[in-house]
Amino acid sequence: MSTVRPTGSEGPSPLFWVLSVDKPGLVSTTRSGTYTPRPGATREDAYQEICQEVTASHPALRGATVLFFSLELNRL
Repeated sequence: MSTVRPTGSEGPSPLFWVLSVDKPGLVSTTRSGTYTPRPGATREDAYQEICQEVTASHPALRGATVLFFSLELNRL
């Protein structure tokens, strides 16, 4: 899954994210993708948007516990 917003050449750099969530005994998943923040967006904004998108695509994950979240620059 990729959460990418179009940006101009002067826009923010894309970020790579990994999110693991779990509903004990029911469902768990680890997803990853890229995210390009809006100007002025915070790490919390990114976390909320990514969590919302992951759970929207898999309704059984709504209310799941986040086990792991990582958000870093997408370059080596």
